[in-house]
This record gives sequence, C-alpha cells and structure tokens, in this order.
Amino acid sequence: MGVMMGPDGQLINTSNISGVGSNLIPNIMPNIGALSQIDDPVTNPDGTITLPKIELTTNNPNLEMGQLQKIYGRAMMPYFNWVERQQIGSTTYDPSDDNSAEELEAIVENIVTETGRTPQDIEAEMQRASQKFAGGLASRAGSAFGSAMGGGAVVEDAFKAGFGAVNPINFLNKNNVPQQAVQAGRGLIATGAGIDGATAANYGGRVINRLNPTSSSGGANLQATGYAAGADFITQVAMGADPMDAAKDAGKTAVLSYVANAIIPGSGPIVGFLSKFF
Repeated sequence: MGVMMGPDGQLINTSNISGVGSNLIPNIMPNIGALSQIDDPVTNPDGTITLPKIELTTNNPNLEMGQLQKIYGRAMMPYFNWVERQQIGSTTYDPSDDNSAEELEAIVENIVTETGRTPQDIEAEMQRASQKFAGGLASRAGSAFGSAMGGGAVVEDAFKAGFGAVNPINFLNKNNVPQQAVQAGRGLIATGAGIDGATAANYGGRVINRLNPTSSSGGANLQATGYAAGADFITQVAMGADPMDAAKDAGKTAVLSYVANAIIPGSGPIVGFLSKFF
C-alpha cells in the first residue's frame, strides 16, 4: 500500500499512491516530496532575531470521496496531516524596539474612550454577573427546598429536592418523594388558602392570601422565597461578592419572587432568576 512501519513506529512513505502526496502521511522518514521545512529562530550578531512566518494549509489527497479509506483503512484517518504548517517567509524582531507596551496602552485607551469603562471595570462587572448567576441557580434550589418543607417533606428529602432543581439529569432519578413534596408545597401556595385554611372565592382574594404571610398559602410562599433568598445570598458571598451588594440583590429577587408567586403561582423561581439580569 506504499507505507511501511519504521523502527520507532513512524510511517515511511514508499510510494505516492494515486497522487495522495507525501505531505499527507504523518512522520515521514526520510523527508520526501512536498513536506515543508520550518526554519528555527536565529539570533543575529546585532541582537535581532529572525523568525519564520508560518501559515496553516490543508492537504488535499486528490482522491474521490471514500477512496483514501479504501487505500489506507479507516484506522489511519485520524493520523493524516490534514492541516500542516508551511513557512511563507521570515521576519526580524528587535527586542530593543519592543513597542508592545505602548500598543497595549493604546488599546486600553480606545476601550475607555468607546465604553467609558476600564478593563478592570469590565472584569469586575463580569465577575459580579457570574456571582449573580450562581446566586440565581442557588435560589432555585432554595425555593425547591422551602416548597418541599412546606409540603411536609423531611429535611433529607427537602435537600434532595433542592439539588434536583439544579440538576439537569434529575429526570433520571426514580425517587419521586422529594418532587412530590415540592409539588405539594407549591400546590398549597396555588390554593390561595387564607388564615383558616379556606380557599378564597375569587382570584383577587387568593392573590391577597398569597401575599399575606400569616395565611396558609402566604406562609408557604414566604417559606419558599425565604429559603431561596438565603441560598442566593450565601452563594454570592461565597463567590466573593460584597455582603451588602449580595443582600440587596438577594432581597430584590426574593420580593419579586414572592409577588410573582402571588399573582401566578409557580412563576416565582423563574421571575427571580430573570431579575438577576435587569
């Protein structure tokens, strides 16, 4: 087939089958055909350094689709040099005339001019956004934990419910007890039951009951959003957020979740998470 194994395991090209090209075969010894050579950097007597200019090129086997596999076998496909480096010239670098620091300063000034923010400001904003995002995920877990507790779950099952709320493969979990407890807790909120446990006769009355922390549904709502706020705050602080900023953000999320649950039961976790980005 035109390729043999060398003593150290390298492939040796003995022919150019169907114009495949020796540069497509990896680790060819000796160097045959079109394999390009890359010069090593050279330090000149004047202190400058000559460096090769390199570009990436693709190697075309010049065969019909599927023919290369027939010649060499599928197992060889990952080892071919489909892309290789080729030297297209050289350039001279003078270390004593390095203007990279000035170029970097100009880039920074351009960023400040266009955005009004320094790179440090942008980095801090990105870090704060990641803290809020993590806090939002934690609040979902806290909400599920609080709802499960409101639904009569034991602490162990409530923790499982909280973990399941942020676990993308939780649907594989065959233990339905934690999720059933969450649904029971959220169902209690949805009923809009008052202080005496009786459901209000109309929508407005049910909303008022869900907003009243002393009612059955309002207490369940408060429990769910309270645990969500606690998990949100702790996570943000653990990730390095300022405690005051974390408390304000977690508090805002909790209030919006509480009100959203009162208006549309079950929407609190979603509204709370989205509020992180506004």
